[in-house]
Amino acid sequence: MAPPRRPAAIQAIVGEDSYLAEAVLEQVLADAVGSDRQESVRVLYGDEARWEDVLAAARAGSLFASSRAVVVRRAELLKYAAVPKDDEPAPEAPGRGKGKAEEDPVEAYAVSPAPDATLVLVAARPDRRKRPWKGLLARVVVHDAAPRKGRALRGYVEQELRRRGLRFSREALDQLIEEVGQDLRRLMGEVDKLEAWTAGRAEITGEDVAALLGRGLGQPLYLLSDAFAARDVPRTLELLERLLGDGEAGLRVLVTLHRSLRQVRGAVAMRAAGVPRPQIGAKLLPPNMQFKLDALVDASRRWSERDLARALDVLGRTDLAIKQGADEAVALVGAVVAACGEGAGAATLSRRAT
Repeated sequence: MAPPRRPAAIQAIVGEDSYLAEAVLEQVLADAVGSDRQESVRVLYGDEARWEDVLAAARAGSLFASSRAVVVRRAELLKYAAVPKDDEPAPEAPGRGKGKAEEDPVEAYAVSPAPDATLVLVAARPDRRKRPWKGLLARVVVHDAAPRKGRALRGYVEQELRRRGLRFSREALDQLIEEVGQDLRRLMGEVDKLEAWTAGRAEITGEDVAALLGRGLGQPLYLLSDAFAARDVPRTLELLERLLGDGEAGLRVLVTLHRSLRQVRGAVAMRAAGVPRPQIGAKLLPPNMQFKLDALVDASRRWSERDLARALDVLGRTDLAIKQGADEAVALVGAVVAACGEGAGAATLSRRAT
């Protein structure tokens, strides 16, 4: 049986997302020293130490551990005594005159690291333009801990859910990201809570997310917006009924429908002008909602400019009717059906609603 392969001798975890950095650090330490870390891990802090201290700790052997790890937190703050480059003369020493440039100690360690130690540098924003980071990051294993946004954030969360064997409905994951935002630590904290909340459940739903976040069973307005943009009349009316039943204001619902159509109209116009998809997303969607670009482009194919003009006119007339005292539920159901078209499904739903 082949012995386990040792991890890279020097590893840098670079980026400002502390959740990602800690997750990577945990995996690196597990690979380097396993679970028993009392005698095998030493932690230094960049604002309290110098590079000389780090290298000395990495080279220091141990009588109690065959594999060691030296972790340097806030490593970008390590003090560095610059060494002249190879083509520069070393400073004149008293009584010795000018001599050959000294070898950079950090670069020397990177070339010949201690065989029993893994050096882990955790740095939020190291200055890649200056030594030793300029040369060091090109030589060592670098883990990216930059904050994830948009699709990258969603992809990371989905990967974590698969790793844990959890299944979120698309609606639940959309709702979680919409409500919590782009903070990965907070997002994964809510995932931890949901995992405990729904222990043994096959799938975590939007209702689970809403209940845990303290928002009752009300459906968020953006789900209504998505369904309306897709001209999904049954789903739109279902969400409309829930929202109004939970006390959502009719005019706020109407504003959501209007904003949804304006967004689709923008996508229709940009597609007709040949604008690339990424630019459509950047223009029409906030950074944390870029993963919805495919749905928006698909929705834009379901509407013509004429359809959109007619639908916006319907919403305008509905706004006036509600402000003049019309029943909100009746007016909004009629608006959804009329705006989305008079197909057989819409007509049936219209009769059922009345």
